[in-house]
Amino acid sequence: MTRYRLSAPIPAIYHTPDGAELRVTLPAGAVLVESVQQRRTLIGMVGMHWDSRPYSVHLRDLLKKAERVSTA
Repeated sequence: MTRYRLSAPIPAIYHTPDGAELRVTLPAGAVLVESVQQRRTLIGMVGMHWDSRPYSVHLRDLLKKAERVSTA
């Protein structure tokens, strides 16, 4: 799994346990982990986890505002 550290805040969609989708902002310094489960990821976005919670983020934001810190 690939990990990314955010250098600046980015918008994201949080997928709640009850199935709701909430717009949030992930903070600078957050370490995101690439999701292996894509079933809840929104079209045109990439699935990531932060603090064991599932999010969808735009790839362009990830590429502009994050650096890869590890690949397992």
